[in-house]
This record gives sequence, C-alpha cells and structure tokens, in this order.
Amino acid sequence: MRDKKNTAVVFGLTHEYAFAVACVIMDIKKYSPNWAYEVVILHDGISINDQKLLNAILPCRFIKYDFPIKDNSKFNQRILNYFSKMVFSKFECLKLLDDYKNVVWLDYDIVIKKDISELTNYCDSGIKMMYLGNKVKDQLLEPVDDYNMKLEGISAGTFVFQDHIGPYDKMYKFCYNKTEKYAQFLKYPEQAIFDFMIQEFEINIELIDKDIYCVHPKDVNKYPDAKIIHSYGHEKFWNEVKDEQWYANYKNWLKMGGGGYNLNKYFINKKLKTILRNLGIYEAIKNFLLKIKN
Repeated sequence: MRDKKNTAVVFGLTHEYAFAVACVIMDIKKYSPNWAYEVVILHDGISINDQKLLNAILPCRFIKYDFPIKDNSKFNQRILNYFSKMVFSKFECLKLLDDYKNVVWLDYDIVIKKDISELTNYCDSGIKMMYLGNKVKDQLLEPVDDYNMKLEGISAGTFVFQDHIGPYDKMYKFCYNKTEKYAQFLKYPEQAIFDFMIQEFEINIELIDKDIYCVHPKDVNKYPDAKIIHSYGHEKFWNEVKDEQWYANYKNWLKMGGGGYNLNKYFINKKLKTILRNLGIYEAIKNFLLKIKN
C-alpha cells in the first residue's frame, strides 16, 4: 500500500481569484496551525507570481484542471457560463484520495473564525457533507427518472472525503460519466451529481453542522458559534459584504505583491446590469449575447 499524506485542503478556482484563496489560507494558518495538511489548488492558469506568493503562506500543490468533457453543447449554456467548468473540479477530490487519507474541500468565498481541524475527525461512512434545504429535484433544471428526486440534496461548499469511503475510483468515474449523461438537466451541477453518487453507492453521509460551517454574513446572530462565514450568492467579501478580517487578509495579500480583484470591472458591470434591469431588457440581452457566443 502506498504511503499517503494525512490531509489535503482543496480549492478550485479560475486564475483571477487567487486573492480569495490567499485570504482563506491565511485564516487556516492562523486558526489551525497544527493541522497536518497540504493545500491543493486546482486552477485554470494561476500566474507564477501568485503561485509563489500562495506557497509562501502555506505549502501548496498546484494542479492545472482539465475538464474531460469537451463538448460544451451538451450543457445548458446559461448554467455553464454562470458557474464555469471549475465547479466540476470538486470531483477531483475523489481522485486525490490516492494521495491523502482525508480530503477537505473549501469554497474560497469564506472567512474562517475558529479552528476547523475537527473536520477530518474519523467518520464511519468516509463522507461528510451538509444539507441546506434543497431537494435533489431542486438541483436540476428538470427531474430525471433514474434517482429519487424527493430526497434531501447536499450542499458542496464544504465537504470531506476519507479514503475508506468505498470504491472512490469508481465514484470518480461515475461523477464524470453522469455529468455527461445528464449535462442538459444540471442546475447546481456538481451538487446534483454528488446526490446521484450518494444514492448509487448507498452512502450514509455524516452531516456537517450548517449553523457552524455555513453561516451567511447576514446571519449575525449565529456568529458566536460560527467557524466558517460563507458569502454564498452574488454578494461577496470582495465586492459588497463587509468583513474586517477578510479585508485585513486582502490588504496583506496586496502588500505581498499578489494580484487583486478587478473592482472597477465589477462596478461597471453592476451599474450596467441595474440600468438594463430597470429598463426590463437585461435577460433578453443576456440571452441574445449567449446565443451569439455559443
């Protein structure tokens, strides 16, 4: 049996969001300094400079992500453009079990408030995820007949795989095969596929407490017990959500020489969207442009 490292903390991102991952791993270094881990970053082309700087915060392993499904026409284009193909890099967490005993996925739009190393505590099923109130059918544009649509659907912002989960190599292949098969039906793409995987392999997930590990910035009453504040949705720490801890990390990243967020582009786009929505023509123009593009 090959020797494995204990834990990988994994992120997946397009290159322009290196600053966001930097802020998160600064938090990990501060609050979980004794966690036996390596940071793994799946990306589409992070600059060499940003890679060096991220590596200076914590040891990082960079993996260029190659999405294996090349025919974009299989997918609903609005969904694919919104999430980007990097959302499917979450499936690579299964493959990483070849190298690590524990694989922890973290979205990068978070602020960590306390030690999160307990995430890698042993669980019998080898999988930890959370529910946020969706059913499986809610993860899809249209229901499919092959799986139970009425069951709870998982959230994939924070999850853990452990190498006794079962035949994870088969699960890995399953995820991409089902992605291609159901591509046109996917709304929350990777979450729907993980739902199918859980049913197919009859996995009993251990629940991660959403009131500790997925507290929205607006839920300030939950802050005292929160370990992760997650700015899921359109408003993020780098545009509209104010958080002193995140901003302090971001300033440190810029001082290091890292690439920042294109705030000017955001405000221009936001202002234009507001004008077009007020005129009642935003959706029509967006759909027309997508049609031309594809």
